[in-house]
Amino acid sequence: LTPFNSLAFNYRGGESPTVDPSELNEPSVSYAEFLEKLSANQVTFVEFLAPNGDKAYATFKSEDSSNSKPIRIGEGYPIEDPQGWSSPAFVVKAVAKAKVPYKFVVPGLSDSFH
Repeated sequence: LTPFNSLAFNYRGGESPTVDPSELNEPSVSYAEFLEKLSANQVTFVEFLAPNGDKAYATFKSEDSSNSKPIRIGEGYPIEDPQGWSSPAFVVKAVAKAKVPYKFVVPGLSDSFH
């Protein structure tokens, strides 16, 4: 986050909805850790689940230069709020700006194209 988009997230004075880690039933990394790894060029791919990207999975570089398994971006990850400023679109923009490959997947259809 930058000072500008931090202001945008809090523009309406309310809480911006984010992923609640207590509701996750799979391994995850926090959004803060994801952003650190994105800044350090340690993210190799991101998969967003359609339609809004409210779920996302990141693949990180491992210590032996191979890629790890995708892991859910969890605590603090913005979810779409049509009445406010929270949106995964900010994440998509950050990933694109970092020139990290990404895609949107429709759950249940990904197996249909293999």
